[in-house]
Order: sequence, then structure tokens, then C-alpha cells
Amino acid sequence: MGWLGAEPDLANLRRLLWINAALDVLYVAVGLGLWMRPKPILKGFGLAIAIQGLFLFFFDLLHALQI
Repeated sequence: MGWLGAEPDLANLRRLLWINAALDVLYVAVGLGLWMRPKPILKGFGLAIAIQGLFLFFFDLLHALQI
């Protein structure tokens, strides 16, 4: 449906991507905090969350810089 509509405002999209990148840093911090816990299941969850947060951070950063 987006292809049929008007062009998005690039300034708003860029701002949204920067906000998402900042939130991804928080996402990684929470993951690392869980990874430092003594329970093995929390370590696994924390590592998975941190890896996903890193991917999302670089994804948002790359797209924000390209706009």
C-alpha cells in the first residue's frame, strides 16, 4: 500500500530511524544486563537480546545515514 501513496517525508523518517537507533542501544544494555545474571537461562536470553539489538542498531544506523 505504501508504494501507491505519496512519498514519505524523509526528515521525519530520518528522525524516526535515529530514535530507533537510540532505543536499540537501550535494548543492547538490557540484554547485557541479563547476560551478567548468574542463571544460565537469563544468560542465554540476555545474549540473544544483545545480538538482536546490535543488528537492529546497525540496521537503523545504516538506513539513517543513507537518507
